Amino acid sequence: MQIREIECFQAIMTAGTMTRASQMLGISQPAVSNTIATLEHRLGFKLFLRKSGRLQPTPEALIFNEDAQRMLEAVVRTNEAALRLRHGERGHLTISAFPGVSIRVLPKIIGRFLETREDVRIRLLSRSSHIVIEQLPSQMFDIAIAERPSQFVGVDAETFTYECCCVLAKDHPLAKHDILTPELLDGVPFAALFRDHMTTYQLRQAFSAVQAVWNVTLEAQYFASLIEYVREGSAVALIDPINSQGFTDGLVTKPFKPAVQYQIGVLTPQDKPLSKVAESFLEHLRVELRR
Repeated sequence: MQIREIECFQAIMTAGTMTRASQMLGISQPAVSNTIATLEHRLGFKLFLRKSGRLQPTPEALIFNEDAQRMLEAVVRTNEAALRLRHGERGHLTISAFPGVSIRVLPKIIGRFLETREDVRIRLLSRSSHIVIEQLPSQMFDIAIAERPSQFVGVDAETFTYECCCVLAKDHPLAKHDILTPELLDGVPFAALFRDHMTTYQLRQAFSAVQAVWNVTLEAQYFASLIEYVREGSAVALIDPINSQGFTDGLVTKPFKPAVQYQIGVLTPQDKPLSKVAESFLEHLRVELRR
């Protein structure tokens, strides 16, 4: 049976005549008549009898109508599901990201994305950047976010660059300055990330260029640790606007010159086609990260 045949049958059941059914469907009356004749031939029994100018359903037609209605409803649901898939409003997505993004930033972005997509399910994995990068060849994710190393292999990568700033306590002697520099921070207790981090390398170069003492009293793996250390003592730390979201309440942030850049990469596997929902989320993510 063809869907069009079932639609014609349902139209006649609703309208009562071939003429009204053809008007409902937007086709000619002979086309409706021929379609019903074909359907009756397929089924092996009559569907309608003419009586007083109207078509009277046979007992078999009344029984068949129940199944026909369920069939058309299933077709409508299938079409709607396909439409949601096409517009990225249905499906599932796995995202792997380093903690600085996955704990504070991504849940808010995902929440806004899902506001209009009730049929989308997202799995969020928190991994250190080096673990995310190591897992790139395994294709265990649809989208990954990692701190930017020198290069990514086997993935398509889009880089987002941010300028870091300093964070310090409100009563810190340097809080009165509009901009902090290596000269002002000469010998001041400083909290920094481990030595192989991109920001640590830039800071070391900035202090060395003016022969200022970079007095690192704490090395940590995450920006959040630096911020909490600053909150408890007299140290200063350099942070980026991504990892610091929601952590700097009660502290003062100041621009740092020369500029220290922090980069993250949004990654997708090269050999794994993106679903429509992944494409939709990527576009949403780009807007949020640029903002």
